[in-house]
Amino acid sequence: MEEPPPVDGRSARRERGRAAVIEAVVDLLQEGHAPPTTAQVVQRAGISEATLFRYFRTIDDLQFQATAGFLARHAPLFEIPDLGEGPLAERIDRFTSARATLWDTIGPMARLGRARSFDHPGLADLLLTARHRQAEQVRRHFAPELTACAPQAAAALVAVVVSLTAFEAWDGQRRDLDRTPAQIRRAWRTALRALLDPPTTDPPPGSTHP
Repeated sequence: MEEPPPVDGRSARRERGRAAVIEAVVDLLQEGHAPPTTAQVVQRAGISEATLFRYFRTIDDLQFQATAGFLARHAPLFEIPDLGEGPLAERIDRFTSARATLWDTIGPMARLGRARSFDHPGLADLLLTARHRQAEQVRRHFAPELTACAPQAAAALVAVVVSLTAFEAWDGQRRDLDRTPAQIRRAWRTALRALLDPPTTDPPPGSTHP
């Protein structure tokens, strides 16, 4: 039987050190330090600044790894409970509650990631993948309403729902317009009902259809 390759102790220590730094950054971001300073990171991780830059070539590298770690830690929040199940009103409630909880929880990291994505291709790709996944959730969660539309109308509706409930929309309402999470959720529910279940109106008496 072939023996497994020996474990490189130095590499194992380095990986443990990198993991500790990433965990420190994620914790600091969760506490609202966005972005955390180098001094905060090394203090939390219990290492020196020189050691930090032996683990990570650049701050960009560290921020990318920390972003991926942060998103992995909060992966369950990206899911919509009982995706696609139940009446429209219940699906809207679950969808808006899930999105509001997600953005409220990951706000500091999402804000930092958006800012850095303009000059960091890795972060831009990570965020684009997340956006495409959100669009797919919308298509599946509101499939009955979307399949009743023409393809182009359905695609436009998906784009509107994704944009309406995106982090940027949430952050703008929270920070710029001073709206509470409850107020945003109520507004989202009202808007989604209007988009997905618009009221039907009968033609006025005496009118004729072309």
